[in-house]
Amino acid sequence: MDQSERTPVPDAGGETDPRVEAGAAGEAGLEYDEAVFAVVAMIPAGKVLSYGDIAELLGSGGPRQVGKVMGRGGSAVTWWRVIRSNGTLPAALHPVAAGHWAREATPCTEERVQMKRARWVPTEEDHSRIDRVAEALPIPKRHPRMI
Repeated sequence: MDQSERTPVPDAGGETDPRVEAGAAGEAGLEYDEAVFAVVAMIPAGKVLSYGDIAELLGSGGPRQVGKVMGRGGSAVTWWRVIRSNGTLPAALHPVAAGHWAREATPCTEERVQMKRARWVPTEEDHSRIDRVAEALPIPKRHPRMI
């Protein structure tokens, strides 16, 4: 999906795609990429989440899937706020991310973000917004019981 096809997701001001607010699913629901970007847009400056944190908040996918989505996001998303669980990013991204982390006063050392201090802990209101995003994802097809 190119940038022109991407559905708007929540920005820092809290504007949300109407499909997310309505909790719609199925054809009117969000694609996984859009859901990930919606959660990323909620992370405040100076805070981070790991790839796995985002997958857990959405109740869907895993760290690798979120990482692939972030790779498709480009400069349109605050990619430096989504990192590995050990507080690092790929070496090629670290120098640019370090500049963002310094401007946002993200707790970090020269090598990594200090996850215990920098990890974003969503409020109840944030969790409600994240739940609406997750509910807008299509329900995956389940396999019939084998036993």
